[in-house]
Amino acid sequence: MVKPKVFVFSGPGGAGKTTLVERLFNKKKVRANFIKSISATTRGKRPGEADGKDYLFLAKTDFLKKKKAGYFLETEKVLENHYGTPRFFWERAQKEGKGLVLCIDVKGGMYLKKTLKQSKIVTVFITAPREKDLFKRLNKRAENKKVIAERIALAQTELEYAGKYDYVVVNRAIKAAAAEIESILLNEINMKKTQGGAR
Repeated sequence: MVKPKVFVFSGPGGAGKTTLVERLFNKKKVRANFIKSISATTRGKRPGEADGKDYLFLAKTDFLKKKKAGYFLETEKVLENHYGTPRFFWERAQKEGKGLVLCIDVKGGMYLKKTLKQSKIVTVFITAPREKDLFKRLNKRAENKKVIAERIALAQTELEYAGKYDYVVVNRAIKAAAAEIESILLNEINMKKTQGGAR
């Protein structure tokens, strides 16, 4: 089987990475060539989120059991919650000969880049034009002040990882940023087909 190329999208909270990836998968060409992974998490649902669509919501005990059993490609603890990428999405991408798109935190992205030798990893960092734009977006979330303060501090740390990524996309406008990341995906897949995955 062909080893699937894995595309890691990361960035600080408020940068719009989840919205951009969702917008990507509205495109027929993207859906035909890529699979989107759904992360598992122990955090509670936010308003409007659905289990199996936005995240796979698990109790902490279930998450840790699955982690011990090798269920995840990678896991990270972010603030007080656990997140992980189920391995079966990678296996499905391998079986179907498609690229795999992950929307995960920076530590998970760097971990996969070092350890997932079965695939070529392409990393894309999504950010906002200015730090204050990120913090403004985070402040609008329906969470208490302590959690918001923690998320702002986390965002500042995550911004330091931008230079470690293959691509950096500044989300000034959703439509333009979505077109840019679609171009990255399709160009990388074409390179894989014509050059055997070399960059």
